Amino acid sequence: MKYKILSALCISLLMVTASAQDKDKKEEKKESKETKKSEAIDKEPSGKKTPGNVYAEILIEDFENSNYTDSNLHFIEVKENQKGSLKIRDEFPAPTMGSKKYLGLKVYGRSGDSFTITPPKDIIIDKLCKSINVWVYGKNFTGTLSMLIEDSEKNAHKILFGKLNFLGWNKLTYKLPEKLVQEDEFLNQKKSIKLLKIIYEPGNSRNEMPKWQTLYIDDISASVREKYSDRQNDDW
Repeated sequence: MKYKILSALCISLLMVTASAQDKDKKEEKKESKETKKSEAIDKEPSGKKTPGNVYAEILIEDFENSNYTDSNLHFIEVKENQKGSLKIRDEFPAPTMGSKKYLGLKVYGRSGDSFTITPPKDIIIDKLCKSINVWVYGKNFTGTLSMLIEDSEKNAHKILFGKLNFLGWNKLTYKLPEKLVQEDEFLNQKKSIKLLKIIYEPGNSRNEMPKWQTLYIDDISASVREKYSDRQNDDW
């Protein structure tokens, strides 16, 4: 009788152990499948990451070697005698790696005025751009900062970063809309977009007298990735 009980206990123990091992194997297989599925989402059939997931931030204007003078600043003088001045400064740059110089803008104006900065050299982005970024030192004025971007079909788009009603350095970002055409019409037919203007519009009331307003701009960058390329050989 004791022998039969002992045998039954041994058989039960073996069955429990086998069941646990089988469960562990199933869980391992499930985890392996999920891991492979996750990796497959981020990769092409070739095993390389898809371009859509690979964005890098590149500097398109750091003001380190650009020669900005008052000749790059444009505005319309009216009876209130609007004034403006540009200067490259080096006393307190944005908190970015390697920045030593930045652009200072001082204007005398009010709401309804527009002060436009034209870069002294072409600022071109030939990769697919997701967003434009810029460091701005605000002094709690309610003026707005915007840029004029030319798309690959030569259409101009005004992108608005918003009011500068803050103090100190802030990094502002604008995500480019789909209507701003960038993709090549045909694969490997290279096209690009261009930063045409930087625009500051004072925010004090039209009924107020013009007043001096100052802001500083540093490190304009773009979040970009490579455009799709044609890997097919049509000679067949």
